Amino acid sequence: MTIKEYDVNNLNCAGCSAKIEAEIANLAEVDSVNLDFMNKRLVIQYKSHSADALERLNTIASGIEPGVRISDSGSMEPPARSRYAYLIYLGLVLLGVSYLFPMPAVMRIALSIIAYGLVSGRILHSAVKEVFSKQLLAEHFLMSIASLGALYLGEYTEAIAVMALYELGQYLENRALAGSRKSVNSLLSLKPEKAHRIGVSGVEQVRLDQIQVSDRILVYAGERIPVDGIILKGESTLDASSISGESEPLLVQPDSEVYAGCLNNSGLLEIEVQRQESESMVSRIMGLIENASARKSRQERFITRFARYYTPAVVLAALLVFLIPVILGYSGAVWFKRALVFLIVSCPCALVISIPLSYFIGIGIAARKGIIFKGSVFLDALRSSKTLVFDKTGTLTTGDLKLQQVISAPDVDPSELEEALYLCEYTSNHPYALAVKKALSFDFNAAMLTSFIEVPGKGITLEYQGMDYTAGSEAFFKELGYLNLVDCGESSAVHLAKNACYIGAALFSDEIKEGMPEAITGLRKHGVEEIAMLSGDREAKAASVAKALNLDAYYSELLPADKLQYIEDMMKAKKGLLAFCGDGLNDAPVLARADIGIAMGAIGAQASIESADVILLNDHPEQLLNAFALSRLTNRIVWQNIALALGIKVLVMILGLSGLSGLWEAIIADVGVSLLVIFNSLRMLRLKERA
Repeated sequence: MTIKEYDVNNLNCAGCSAKIEAEIANLAEVDSVNLDFMNKRLVIQYKSHSADALERLNTIASGIEPGVRISDSGSMEPPARSRYAYLIYLGLVLLGVSYLFPMPAVMRIALSIIAYGLVSGRILHSAVKEVFSKQLLAEHFLMSIASLGALYLGEYTEAIAVMALYELGQYLENRALAGSRKSVNSLLSLKPEKAHRIGVSGVEQVRLDQIQVSDRILVYAGERIPVDGIILKGESTLDASSISGESEPLLVQPDSEVYAGCLNNSGLLEIEVQRQESESMVSRIMGLIENASARKSRQERFITRFARYYTPAVVLAALLVFLIPVILGYSGAVWFKRALVFLIVSCPCALVISIPLSYFIGIGIAARKGIIFKGSVFLDALRSSKTLVFDKTGTLTTGDLKLQQVISAPDVDPSELEEALYLCEYTSNHPYALAVKKALSFDFNAAMLTSFIEVPGKGITLEYQGMDYTAGSEAFFKELGYLNLVDCGESSAVHLAKNACYIGAALFSDEIKEGMPEAITGLRKHGVEEIAMLSGDREAKAASVAKALNLDAYYSELLPADKLQYIEDMMKAKKGLLAFCGDGLNDAPVLARADIGIAMGAIGAQASIESADVILLNDHPEQLLNAFALSRLTNRIVWQNIALALGIKVLVMILGLSGLSGLWEAIIADVGVSLLVIFNSLRMLRLKERA
C-alpha cells in the first residue's frame, strides 16, 4: 500500500468535491480516498501506484469541475488573482445604461445581451466544458440553462441577475470558507518558525527542521517553546492553554520536561532537545487534527450519498413541472419559467458544505480547549454514548499516590520494611514506585541486583545482595501462601516479604479529583445513562470511590486482561455506544476496544495519542464535560443546517410551482442558503465556554 497526499486548487464546488472523490474511489488501483474540501487536500491510499496517477486524477477532476488542478503536496503555487470581476462590473454598468437612458428597443436588447455575455462568460465557458465531459447535471450547466431560458423568454434583467447573484454568492461563499479555515487554523498556530540554537560560535537563529536531538536551545520570556525537550537551566512558568486547555500556569525548573507550543511567561530557559520538530508532541497533535476529516461522521457520509440523488430528482421535477401543464393545455411560457426555478435550486452545495464545515469548526474549537478528536465520526458519536466506563487511578482519582504509612509485622523494624520497599520499587515506574521514591531514600547499587521478575498486575520478586524480596498486592501474597497479613482497611497497599518472611505493608492514599462529583452529575445531564468503574484496587477502596461518586457499578481487583474482558461483556449488553475513559498509560487495549476510547491525562502521555479516539490533554474533569457538550452542540448545528438548506429549497420550489416566486427569489435562496448555513456554523467560533 502507498499513501499519497495532494493539493487541490480551484475547487469551489462542494458538490463537485463529493463527485470527484467518488470517481477517484472507483479507480482499480485506489484502496481508499478522502478529499477534504475545507482544506483543499486529497489523500489516496493506493493498492499500486502508477506513474501517470497524477495525470489521471487531473483528468477526473477537471472533467467534473473545469479548472480544478491537483498537484503533489506542497508544490502548488498560490492561484493568481482573477480580474474577471471587472467584466462583471462592466456588464452590470451596461445593463444599468440600457435602463437609465432612452434608446431604441433594439439597442436596449443588444446592450442587455452584451451585458449578459460579460456577466455570464465564465459560467457559460464552464458549462460548455461540462457538456463535453458529459456532466449534464453539473451546477454551471444547469445555471446556464436557467439563465438562457430567461433570456429566451425576454427576461433580460432576470437572466443577468441570476448569473450576477450566482457569481456574488460564489465569491462570498469562498470568502466565508476561507475565513473559517483561517479562524480555525489560527487556533492551532502554536509553534514559532525558528529557534535560538546554542552553537560553537554562540547563539544562532535556525529553522526548526535544522534542530537535532541533543541540541541546546534558548527560549526567552514571551516566546513559545519550539520543540520538546528537558530544561537544563532556568526556571519559569509556562502557559500551556493553547495546547492542553489548562489555564493555570505550569511551574518548570531544571529536569522538567517541556513541550513545543507552550508559552514561556518569564525567565530564560536553556533546553536540551529531545525530539525533532516533526516528532514533537504538538506536531503529532496538529497532524491528528489535520487528518481528522478522513474519518467522516454518519451525517457526512449520508449527505454525500443524498446529494447524488438530489440534483437528478430536482431536475426531473423541473421537467415534469414544464411538461405536465403543457400537455394539459396550459401556457408553455408560464410553466417553462416556473420550471427554471427548480433548475436553479437543484445545486446541493449548501448541504454538502454545511456538514463538514460544522465538524471542521467543532474539531478546531475542541483543539483550542485541549480536546483532540481523531475524526468527526468520534465528535458525532460521543453524544450517543449511553454507557461510560472509567479507569480509577489517574482518571477518577488524582493518581498522585502518597506513601501514607508503613505497618511492620511483629518483631520487624520499620526501617527494615522501608528499605525493602525502596529496593523493590526502585526500578519500577508504577505509581506506587514513584510515591515510594518520592518519600524514601536508601542506597541502591544496580550491580547487586541479580534477578528481577515482574508479574503484571500482581507484584514483583527480586534478589538483591543475596536477599530475596517480594512486593505485591494482598491477592498476590495469598496466592503465594502468606497468612495473617496486615489489615489495611480501605487503603491501597503493597505487602512485602524478605527471604520468604512476611515483614509488613505500605499504605498509600489517592484522592478523588476535584470537580469529579460535579462532572459525573453533568455527564448524566448529557445523556449518559450508566457510569461504571474498573479498578485494580481492593474491594473496599473501589467501593468507597464508587459510593462517593454515586456510580452505577464498579469492578475491583482486576488485572489488565480482566479489564478488557469486562469491557467485552459490557459491550454485549450495552444500550447505545460505550465509551471508556482512562489515563492512557496502561489502558491501551481497553481504549482501542471500546466504541469510543477517551484518554484523560497530561499532554506527555504518549500512549494515549496512539490508542485513543478522543484525547483530553489535561486531567480536569470539566474537560470531559466540554467534550460531550461540544459533541451535542455540533450535532445541533448540523441538523439546523440540514433543516435550513432543505427547508428553504423546498419552500422556494413550492412557491415557484404556485407562481409566487421567480428566478430572483430562486437564485437568492440558492446562494443565500449556502451563506446562511456557513454563517450558522461560524457561530460556533464564538463559543468561549462549554455549551
